[in-house]
Amino acid sequence: MTQDSSNQSVDKFATLLSGIVLGTIGVLSFIVQPGLVQGFVTESGLSEADANQLAFMEMLGVAIATYITALFAPRVSWRLILSIALIVAVLGNLLSLALISSPSIGYARFITGLGEGAIISLSFSVIGLTQRIEKNLALYLVLLLTYGALGLWAMPVAFDVIGLQGIFLFWAILTALSLLTVRHIPTSSHDHIQHRESARQMSLKLRVYGLTGVLLFNLAVGIAWANLFLIGMEILPDEQKIANALLLCQFVAIGGAVIPVFLEEKSGVISPIAITIFGISAFIGLLLGNPTYVTYVWVVCGFNFLWNMGMPYILSAVGNMDLSGSMITIAIALQMTGLGFGPLLAAAILGQQGTFREVELLTVGLFIVSAIPLFIALWAHKRTMAIKEQAL
Repeated sequence: MTQDSSNQSVDKFATLLSGIVLGTIGVLSFIVQPGLVQGFVTESGLSEADANQLAFMEMLGVAIATYITALFAPRVSWRLILSIALIVAVLGNLLSLALISSPSIGYARFITGLGEGAIISLSFSVIGLTQRIEKNLALYLVLLLTYGALGLWAMPVAFDVIGLQGIFLFWAILTALSLLTVRHIPTSSHDHIQHRESARQMSLKLRVYGLTGVLLFNLAVGIAWANLFLIGMEILPDEQKIANALLLCQFVAIGGAVIPVFLEEKSGVISPIAITIFGISAFIGLLLGNPTYVTYVWVVCGFNFLWNMGMPYILSAVGNMDLSGSMITIAIALQMTGLGFGPLLAAAILGQQGTFREVELLTVGLFIVSAIPLFIALWAHKRTMAIKEQAL
């Protein structure tokens, strides 16, 4: 008799690979969001503020779905949730194709986001249940960034050849094909929770601090990522050269993503997270002067390298603040909330005749502020670990 895959180890190759593939499917549009936002401007004739608003609508759907999934996942089969979510994402992309010239396209992107949010939430949950979270998150990022690099590089050509409609159709097909991976996903987390040695049950106050840091960090990322293509076009109005810079930054980011693969917990989490937050702030700050195209390339590469190096450490560190496994799920929901509302904040600034300089200042400010609650929680966790080790 064949053993049901729900009873197999979550670290099994087929399960891990399915989680990684589904994680990539869930962010098909987000990881190329700079190019998509630019496409809404150049192909659909939207203003920069309206293009950011469309990005927000999709990410709002993603954020809402992550909370709904967190509520139902303990009681409903993960495979059922994923199957429904994949079908919803397919329908959303097909609706986007049909409504490309309609004001209602925002609703189509919202529906797509609802499907994507559940896919992202459960795929991260699968990876989060493994014993080597940092390494497995990094492997996920390598696949994701490879797709993102090729996608951003090809987008200007894709707009000319197949248009936005063709891109939405391509995403619908890929999403539909990924239904084949669902059978390898556990039906729930109940039989798979394994406490990591670094996990500690922290107080509610400290857990809130950690989660607040996650939210603020991802608000900053959401603002920056949605607007990098538009910012580049202000510096040098050449779509293919900006796409080439974003292609390069995605490959550079793979280097950042593989760092946790080799270091895992050997370097701790505080130092990599500090380098990430303050390093990104410095790179975005370079855009505040009169940057050249070369400066822009340095900025997007530095930003993407550090973001993808730091994200596994941040999620892993916050996930270690309780023993139930729920912190990683909440952190993913807040991550998606931040990434979703970031473009809305940018749209609000640009819609009030604001400039990208104000967008960049807000981004830097949010990154720096995010460090305060995050490091309060991280230092407390480190002290708790040290006390327990001394007791042993």
